[in-house]
Formats: sequence, C-alpha cells, structure tokens
Amino acid sequence: MPIVRRARHGLVVMTVLTALSLTCAQVLVTALPLNPTSLDPHRAIEGYSFMITNQIYDTLVRLGEGGAIEPGLAEAWSRPEPNVLRLELRRGVRFHDGQALDAAAVAASLQRLSNPLLAARGAFLLAAVDAYRVVDAHTLDLVTDPPYVPLLANLTFPALAIVPPDAGLDLARAPVGTGPFRFVGWREGDEVELVANEAYWGGAPALAGVRFRIIPDAAAQAIAFRAGDLDLIHDLTPDAYAALADRPDVVRRHYPSERTSYLEFNTAHPVLGDVRVRRAFAHAIDASLMVDALFGELALPPGGPLAPLVRYALQDPIPYPFDPDRARALLREAGVEGLMLTLDLGNEGGAEELVAEYVQAALADVGVRLELRRSDFAALWDILTSDRAELSFSFWGSDTLDPDFMLGLALHGRELGGNNTSRYANPAFDALIDRGATTADEAERAAIYAAAQRMLLDDLPMLPLYHHVGTYAKRATLEGERVLGSSFQLDLRRARLTTAGD
Repeated sequence: MPIVRRARHGLVVMTVLTALSLTCAQVLVTALPLNPTSLDPHRAIEGYSFMITNQIYDTLVRLGEGGAIEPGLAEAWSRPEPNVLRLELRRGVRFHDGQALDAAAVAASLQRLSNPLLAARGAFLLAAVDAYRVVDAHTLDLVTDPPYVPLLANLTFPALAIVPPDAGLDLARAPVGTGPFRFVGWREGDEVELVANEAYWGGAPALAGVRFRIIPDAAAQAIAFRAGDLDLIHDLTPDAYAALADRPDVVRRHYPSERTSYLEFNTAHPVLGDVRVRRAFAHAIDASLMVDALFGELALPPGGPLAPLVRYALQDPIPYPFDPDRARALLREAGVEGLMLTLDLGNEGGAEELVAEYVQAALADVGVRLELRRSDFAALWDILTSDRAELSFSFWGSDTLDPDFMLGLALHGRELGGNNTSRYANPAFDALIDRGATTADEAERAAIYAAAQRMLLDDLPMLPLYHHVGTYAKRATLEGERVLGSSFQLDLRRARLTTAGD
C-alpha cells in the first residue's frame, strides 16, 4: 500500500530532520493565534492554516507585487481557446515523498477538491471547470463552458495547492507537498515545525526551518516577541504596533490588505431578515470615528464591500451616514424596539475584540442589547453554519484580488449551506456575479461588479466596518520575507536570518 510505505518513510525522515532543525540557528520562529484546523490545504477552513501550508505546498501560479500573477508550478500559461486555460508545468519537480509532479498528478490534485468527503471550502474556485485534459506529461488544459475569466487568478489561492496524486485524509496531519519546507511535527495547541527542503525546485531556502508557535493571546505574542522568543509576529493591534516604534532591533511593516471586516447578519433570522433592521444598525455605527479611535493609520473607513486593493472595488463611502435618530426610527418602523441579540466572534482578542465592544456600545445607544459570545474558530464555524447564528463579526478577503473570489464565496446563492453564512439569497445578485465571471472586457467587468457591490450595500447582508491595513513586526536580522495582501500569504522562500557581522 503506497500510503503506508510513504508514512513509514516519512517517519524516518521526520526523526532525522527534527534533530537537524533543532541544532541549526537559522530557524525562524513565529506565532499563530489558534491551532490550525488542518495541514491539508484542500481541507483547511481558515487562513492561519494556510500560513503553514503555503510553506509546505506550491500553487500553480502566485500573486506578485501589485497583484501580478507569477509562475509557480506552472511556468507558463495561455488561452488557445477562450474556454481553455493551458498550463505548462515545470519539469523535474518532485513531492517531498519522491513522487514526480506531472500533468496527471496536477489533474488528480485539482479534481480531489470536488470530492464531497473533503468538504473543501475552495471547491467553488474550480466549479466552472468541466474537464482536466492532459495534453502531454507537462501540459494540462482546464476546460470550462462558458469561458471563466477568474480561473487563472483562482489558481493562486492556497486552498488550490497541489498535493500528491494518492493523497488521502491522512494529509491533514502528515502533509506532503512540493514546497520549500517539509513537515516535521505538530504538537496540538503548541507548535508546528518545518525543516528546509534542500531539493526545492526553486532553490533551497536560506532558513533551516520554521517553527509556528500557537499563542492565542495577542498580548502574550507581543511579550514573547519583545523578549526575543519570536522572530516575526503578524496582525498587530495599533497599540502593539506603536509600542515597538523605538526598538532599534525591530523593523515594523504595514501594507495594503485585501481584507474587510464586517458585521454579518443572518438574513434568515426572523428579525434580522428585515432590511430595515440591518439599515438601522448601519446608521447606528460611526465607522469613521471607530477607525480613527481604534486604528489610526492602520485601517481605512469602509468604501464598499471590497478592500481598495481588490480590482473594481468601490471607492465611495457607504451610503449610511452616522445617524442614531434614523436608526431608532427604522427600528420602531420594523416593530423591534428593545431588541436583544447575540454577536458571535473569535476568542483571539486584539482589534476584533475592541471593534466588537464598540459595536456593542453603539447599538446599545439605539436600544439594541448585544451579548458577545466568544468561541475558538472551529466552534465559531459550527455556530455560523447553524440556526443559532444571529450576528457575527468576521472578515473576508479577496485573496486572489479578483472580486469574484469574495463575492462568489461569501454571498452567491450556490454557497448557501456553506460559506454563505449570511444566508443571502438574491438571484439578481447571483446573475451579476455569473456575468462578471464570464466577461473578458475590463470596462464591462468593472461595471458589473460595481452594480453587484451597490446591490449589496442596498440589501446589507453584511455591513462593512473597516478595510484592513496589514501589519507585522520582525527582528532586524530577518530579511527577504514577503507578505502580500494578508498575513496568510507569508512567503519565506527567500527569507534569512542574519547576524551582526553579515
């Protein structure tokens, strides 16, 4: 049985590599706020898992500076026909277990995403593909009918990373990819350890390994970083970011993000299903004041459902000026004065906690009482996909920088019962998203997505609260890391830790 043989071989390799990594000073240590859900990129359900899987696996193409698409496992691509995306694969690439990467292996990996046993959140990104046609050992055609414009951008997403052709469910705890780092071990709730893949097709990493420590509390992460126990921390609160300003041994970075945080409504709820209630909430919240008070330059007031970094994002302020009197009037009109609801959020603390508390206070001012219910990610996801959900605080990003990603994943009717946790069902909106995905003309696409975003602002299944500005802090000795759009897209292929004499 190949899977058993690979597992036994991997155990020997893991033991050797663990000893090697622990003896080498070039090991980067960073932190995650939660235990990863899975190290199988097809089964992971949150981005912090992708921060790890991005080091173990490769995607066919990657996002580069400014949103340009760069080669990955595919070194070239073309459209021989409008409905065919042709991928030319690199030669000589092998998985960490020694299996060769070829067109058949890539086809098997992509087809795996449609397996219902996986319940893959990224499956919708390939839903338009009707056939995977192996042209030769290193050429693969992805065939759609009709043409599907976002397909190439979708292939940059970490959930579409390429896994071995015989990958089973054990990949979640014993990951095998083609990436710059190999898996060593995972101590639940404590640490995930990786070691450099010396045979990496893109050249061996300068780092000997990476350790991802699980530290749920943001303050505890900051303390560990200041003490020198971490080389890199992500998604700092404004206070934590400011507190590092005068440290000569620390470099701070902030960057445009593709994320937007929202107050999400369960539109199937007997009260929240009334758009007047949702609009009342929008008028009760002063987003500009909140951003200024809580974030300063490290967030942007909402200009629409999509962050400015995403193609075709609206740039105008949302059409709900702060007006508590209007909010109260809408609640009276809807007959729901004295409303009591539950707002669900994660338990990581930090900025999310501060925003939730601000929303709680703002709504209390118009007569709505909110109970804040904090859960770890797995429990939170269970709530959001159940009838218990009322309000939730969450963020979405268009990780591919194409609007089809977020709008299709979070709000399209085909995702009801899955990613569409607001239960938004609007056939007119779905039709716009479907048109945008099949339209190649840039100006026409821009008009379609502008109309879709305005429809969302009118219906308000999700109320944009602020657009993120990404942050991280690193030791001055760390060079060559790359972060594009979000911390989940951490790229350590060229990272290295220097010394004072370097």
